[in-house]
Amino acid sequence: MTASPLILLAPSEDKATGGTLGRLPESPAQRWVRERLMVLAQTGSPEALRKAFDVKDLALDRARSEALALKGRVPLLPALARYTGVAFQALDAGSLPAEAWTRVFILSNLRGLVRGDEPVPPYKLKLGALPGLKAHWRKALPAVLAAIPEGPVWELLPGDASDLLKGWSRPRHTVEIFDAQGRAVSHFSKKYRGLVARWLLTHAQGEPRHLLRARIPGCQWAGAAEHDHGGMALRLVVGP
Repeated sequence: MTASPLILLAPSEDKATGGTLGRLPESPAQRWVRERLMVLAQTGSPEALRKAFDVKDLALDRARSEALALKGRVPLLPALARYTGVAFQALDAGSLPAEAWTRVFILSNLRGLVRGDEPVPPYKLKLGALPGLKAHWRKALPAVLAAIPEGPVWELLPGDASDLLKGWSRPRHTVEIFDAQGRAVSHFSKKYRGLVARWLLTHAQGEPRHLLRARIPGCQWAGAAEHDHGGMALRLVVGP
């Protein structure tokens, strides 16, 4: 029997508020990020804070307060309940069984690799906001990724998040999303990554040949080719 698929997703800027108060366990790599984010929140100029959190006014004040709160007990929600952006709306994890949540892994700028059912606090943090953050996760992630379960891996990530995996050698599949004119779809590709992830988890079918027979709303498949990750790159065309 083929193992169920594993899904890699990028985090979303939009996040749910609230949660159950608790204290997060912390690896050295996670502590490195938290401590630097807290220093930024304590000492950063208004301009530096706006760049780090990518918000302003009252939202900036809330983001700073969330960062400062990371030293103690914080509101916690499972990752797939915390992230609420376009891809996660399309995934609609709340309608999936609990086991499916354990097959999703999210590349959190704050916490590194987070499983779908693992707790995440409210936070704001851009990948380019802290000096060395991208290089830090690129170095730290391969060891954590090595521990994820068996099964076909689907890397449903945009380019900046995918770049964090350069040190990871495990074979994996991807989906490239284009419009009817053959142009790569950028922002709106989030919705289709979420829909693809939902199909993979709902049907527990992770082989490319199975996905190529799937009906993804508003899309059609246009073939597949091998790529340098040791898996297949499927081409999905949005529109009629």
